[in-house]
Amino acid sequence: MRLRRVPCFLAMFVLVTASMPGQNVNPMHPEEIQAQKHASPDDMRSRAANVQLQKDAEELKALCTSVTSDMEGVKKGMLAQSALDNLKRMEKLSKRVRDQLGRVPAGQ
Repeated sequence: MRLRRVPCFLAMFVLVTASMPGQNVNPMHPEEIQAQKHASPDDMRSRAANVQLQKDAEELKALCTSVTSDMEGVKKGMLAQSALDNLKRMEKLSKRVRDQLGRVPAGQ
């Protein structure tokens, strides 16, 4: 009696496990599963460039603010060396921001 239960149990086990989906894959919508999607090197470079662009834009904004206060000193006849350094830094940053914006694909 016991020997008859073993083949029945094995057959039932095989039928149940064969009908179970593997790794929760939805065959109707496989694009929904992104567990194995890795960012391409181009995507990673693009994200890094966007982060750098934001930092550069913030620094450029801060420099613009400081230049307006430096111009008040120029009106009084004082020109600080930092004002000239800030203007040079603004030139470099504005060129870099302009170049980075030229490389950003449309739609981002």
